[in-house]
Amino acid sequence: MILLFTLDANSGRIIVYIIDNILVFTMKKFTKILTTIFIVALISGSTLSANAATIGSRATGYDAPEQIIEQDEEDTLPSKYSSLELGHCTDVKRQVGNVCWAYAAISSFETALLKNNAFRFALSTNALDIWGTVREDGTGWQRDPLEAGFTYIPIGYFTSWGGPESENGESAGYGVSSLIYADRNNRSLIKKSIMNSGAVTANFNSFTRAYSQDNCSFALTSKIPSINGHTVSVVGWDDNYSKENFDGKYTPEEDGAWLCKNSWGPNDNRIGGYLWISYEDYYLFNDEFFGPSYMIEEMIEITEDRSIYQNEFYGATYEFQYVDDKDVIYFNVFDFAENGNVLEKVVFESTSVGAEYNVYYVPVDEDGAPVQATQRWQKLSGGTVDFSGYTCCDIDNKILSQTKGAIAVEINTEKINENVDKDNYVLNGIGVSEWLRSASDGELVFTDPCKRRQSFISYKGKFIDAKEFYKTYLDDDIGGTLVIKAITKGTFDTKLGGDVDFSGEVDISDATMIQKYLADVTLDLSDDQLTNADFNGDGEIDVIDVTAIQKYLAKVS
Repeated sequence: MILLFTLDANSGRIIVYIIDNILVFTMKKFTKILTTIFIVALISGSTLSANAATIGSRATGYDAPEQIIEQDEEDTLPSKYSSLELGHCTDVKRQVGNVCWAYAAISSFETALLKNNAFRFALSTNALDIWGTVREDGTGWQRDPLEAGFTYIPIGYFTSWGGPESENGESAGYGVSSLIYADRNNRSLIKKSIMNSGAVTANFNSFTRAYSQDNCSFALTSKIPSINGHTVSVVGWDDNYSKENFDGKYTPEEDGAWLCKNSWGPNDNRIGGYLWISYEDYYLFNDEFFGPSYMIEEMIEITEDRSIYQNEFYGATYEFQYVDDKDVIYFNVFDFAENGNVLEKVVFESTSVGAEYNVYYVPVDEDGAPVQATQRWQKLSGGTVDFSGYTCCDIDNKILSQTKGAIAVEINTEKINENVDKDNYVLNGIGVSEWLRSASDGELVFTDPCKRRQSFISYKGKFIDAKEFYKTYLDDDIGGTLVIKAITKGTFDTKLGGDVDFSGEVDISDATMIQKYLADVTLDLSDDQLTNADFNGDGEIDVIDVTAIQKYLAKVS
């Protein structure tokens, strides 16, 4: 098999061909950075993966800034760890079809549940496989059941709360709110994640001659021409696993290996279907070839009063890095009257590691677009993008108007790009659910049902609808949807006369807010707040309302 890479000068697209294989596709290039895209061959037990962005290639952190795990901290971690020995792994399955990516993903999720004492029943690989197929309206992943798939399918499945579920359709009861793309250059990060969630879902190049004679270990320590992708659930490690155990064609220079749960059945070898893969394997955790390997950072219980707002359901298939600017703001508009308005968390996908971010609630105008007057914005959170993947921000139950509003994520790369060369330059970007196209027949591999008035971008003083941006600047009629999600817990009735700050009661702070609003002290109120501010109901907001609240409080006391 031969991989051919060409650049279409007219369209600016990378075209990837695989000789003697039926699946090839094209992918758009980034602004200024040309990313090589690989696709893997179809074999029994293999996975089809696409690196649709430089996702995961610069991950350097874990969780909050003070908990970032650096490579030189590896000595503080145990030399050996096994989720299997701790009883956090379900039985090894024998996969049906070319869906190892689904078996590994479900296995890792089950391990995370067992690790956190939340496991209730076995989860369905078939449900994930079906979820990752084309929808009735023609959108979604353009593949048939049991065919090879993309590593982004289970990521979208988990982060959109589309699953997982049991074979009879019962929800596992948990959705992913934070997810990290593995960095092959940061072994400590991967180890820490295994200790945190029990497993990491990873891809490698399954080359027959790289397996040991007893089929218990694997080492492919150099790059080879053929690509046969396979996905496993990495559940442990042993720094002292002897390099002598790798008696295939390739022998590592040092001891050490990852313990991986395979999907070729418990009788595949003498260790119950598990596989040791050398630390020095060239392809394991290498997103250059198979897209990101990933680990669940945080799961959240899905309760009756908890909802997730999102304009896409498939997760990030690409990175919106078309705007070359140090400070860009990305918006998703939601109707918070639908399922709840007590904002608990905001989730966004980004690979701009090290960039500063701020999260805002932004009212929308009568046309449904975010208002440009920043004094009307409410800052909800802020911090640093510590890793490539899905960042989760705790909002502390902020009550929003029961109307349409936007969640905005501002990403600023100014500080991290000071005095850096082009090889280390970090593009400003956020995840986007964007189409992929096959180069062999021109058919779509994936398409997101993006619509106008869902996602917006602001840069250099310009506000533009994301779908309009694609059409105007990229001559793209399909477009994409930004990966920004809002998680709410419950519904709060904001229609309470006098309750301007949505605290659930009328108090002196409400009178103070009206006074500040009347004095024009950089305070703007939402439509619901303005309604509540008219305490005496005369259609005017003035000092009489302040006096009326004060008299009301005096009478109550």
